[in-house]
Amino acid sequence: MINKEIQKLLDDHNSFARQIANVRLSNLSFDVYEFRDKYVMQVDLIFAEKSQFDHIQEAFSAIFKKELFDGEEWDINDDPDPSDEQWIKALADGWINEYYPKKYICLELVNKDEFRWRFKNELTYLNVTESIVKELFTRLNHIEAIQIKKGYTYDYIFGQSDSHYFLFEWGIYD
Repeated sequence: MINKEIQKLLDDHNSFARQIANVRLSNLSFDVYEFRDKYVMQVDLIFAEKSQFDHIQEAFSAIFKKELFDGEEWDINDDPDPSDEQWIKALADGWINEYYPKKYICLELVNKDEFRWRFKNELTYLNVTESIVKELFTRLNHIEAIQIKKGYTYDYIFGQSDSHYFLFEWGIYD
């Protein structure tokens, strides 16, 4: 189910762009975490409470927009109007392709037990305190997750739990 809903967005950039444009980041709250070692490994996490969204496509669009605004260092107060056709075209023709290049999209279901084990191990490896790992881990009850992008030194996993939507991004960056 999660797989099909996200596939629909990634297959139709115009529809995805309109969903992104309709998201008002100033009306939402996210918990954003960035953990890195002193070398090149990094884990980025975004959590958003499910109660803020009507459906999974809306949540995925919101998390993408949050990631886009943070990554490009844009101010959420400068969010273009949802009906701004230039903004929608820039999303559909540019930003979506930039962040989700077709050659890296894989859309595979992730084994929830393996993911939870990996989540805990990666954060422990990055010397995240046990109390923070436990607190974050409590948000991963009854998860369903999909790998969206995959590389030799990069993973991008989106999912949902009982209470949250989340994005887990792991990479080796030089």
